[in-house]
Amino acid sequence: MGMGVCVVKESGNGNYTGGKHRAVKLGKEDAKDISRLYKEVWLKAYEYPKEWREKRAMSEDEIKKEMDSGYFFFGVRIDGKLVGVYKASITERGCFGEQQAVLPEYRDQGVASAMYEQFYEFAKENKCRVNYVNILAGNEPCERAMKKFNFYKTGKPWEQSKGMWVQTYERKVDIEEE
Repeated sequence: MGMGVCVVKESGNGNYTGGKHRAVKLGKEDAKDISRLYKEVWLKAYEYPKEWREKRAMSEDEIKKEMDSGYFFFGVRIDGKLVGVYKASITERGCFGEQQAVLPEYRDQGVASAMYEQFYEFAKENKCRVNYVNILAGNEPCERAMKKFNFYKTGKPWEQSKGMWVQTYERKVDIEEE
């Protein structure tokens, strides 16, 4: 989702059946854990330009400011440890997800899948018609994740940061009409 470091493992039939992890809303009391995780993952995400990686390795204070300004952070904890996180916002277009990060030693364990599933539910609860994300253009693991979770390309790739081309993807969200 805008999403950062994509790591989603396919189950044999392409359906996600893990279900063992749940993404939950994080609060200011989690800001230190979020910051620690972002620094560990983003500073080593070498497929991104240096200044972008540094901007994504947010401090505890930056995270709290973002929470105050309307961003939501969601994460997955395993045995009490925050192992995956992403950031979401509600826009005129829909529910935007970005800055997804999963600790390397917890990849391929359904953590990202839990976040994508929760991202859909969050959009639905907020009556958003679409989920959308920006993915590094040509990043195969991210493109596989987009396909797995029924996202499709919208528009052409665009330069989000100097020399960093991204592709916007979205998926429809079924919302019940009142």
